[in-house]
Amino acid sequence: MKKTLVALAAIAAVGAASAQVTVYGKLDVGVSNTSAGGTVIGINGWETSRFGVKAEQKEGGLTLSVNVEGKIQDGAGKFGGFDRTATVGVSGGFGTVTLGSQWTPFDNAVWTSDALEYNGFTPLKGLKAAWNYDLGNAPNMYGNAVNSIQYATPDMNGFQAIILTAPNNGGAFSGAKDYSGIGLNYAKGPLTINFATQSFSGAGTPTANSNVLSFQYNMGSAILMGGVVNSDKGSSTAWGDDGNAGTDKGYIIGVKVPMGANSVSVGFSGNTNSVSGKDKTINSWGAQFIQGLTKSTVAYYGIQSVDSVNKTGAGLRVNF
Repeated sequence: MKKTLVALAAIAAVGAASAQVTVYGKLDVGVSNTSAGGTVIGINGWETSRFGVKAEQKEGGLTLSVNVEGKIQDGAGKFGGFDRTATVGVSGGFGTVTLGSQWTPFDNAVWTSDALEYNGFTPLKGLKAAWNYDLGNAPNMYGNAVNSIQYATPDMNGFQAIILTAPNNGGAFSGAKDYSGIGLNYAKGPLTINFATQSFSGAGTPTANSNVLSFQYNMGSAILMGGVVNSDKGSSTAWGDDGNAGTDKGYIIGVKVPMGANSVSVGFSGNTNSVSGKDKTINSWGAQFIQGLTKSTVAYYGIQSVDSVNKTGAGLRVNF
């Protein structure tokens, strides 16, 4: 609660000088059924429900910004604080510097690869792969980095570089110390290419080094998306995502077809884990139909299969 009040006070301070302040959020409610767990009615079935506030103020050639955003955790409306984003930033001709809790270059690259928008029916969801190491260093393991500072260069004819570091941080795992990430991006015309690398290490914590290369190509009638990823966890078995050490190599390929306010997306993914000379491969796929009902509301319908565990679901998402 104290951190929440401090963040809101920071926004108020920026807003006091005629800043542009925006309050926003999303609420996702749906029903889903899995072959492993039965039928569930609740929130966050397709997309994470959230509440956020952001503010911007221009001073000379600089733009000062504040952004806080948190997850709505359950159907009772429980709000755990601003655990997704909490940043203060300044931008200008030199680029952008942000400090606080923020999405990593690795997380942004993973988003680029997935035609199902890294949401409830993505073939990456639950896949025991290097994709799962999109953790950042936060206890919530959303893919954000807490206590971090990031620099992003200006757009240079479509090219941009991003450097993030979070040294000497408690992190998501006991003993975690250092997290760093680098992103190299290109976005111009119909083509987007993102490369990102990250390193997570510390005393008593497994070291993991991961790389991802992703792309999008807008053909007009359809958007082709995909990527490859690899992760090296060394010999430690302390990682909790799959209980394995060794290396992971994965891929994803998919297509999104916009149809006015509606869209159809299909994606396929696979991963091979190699440890102690043994390989294990898991394949998965997902499909979703998004139906625009109003400017702020969509209905969603989807199906997913990950390692023979099948899921179907439907629901509503409202932006506010």
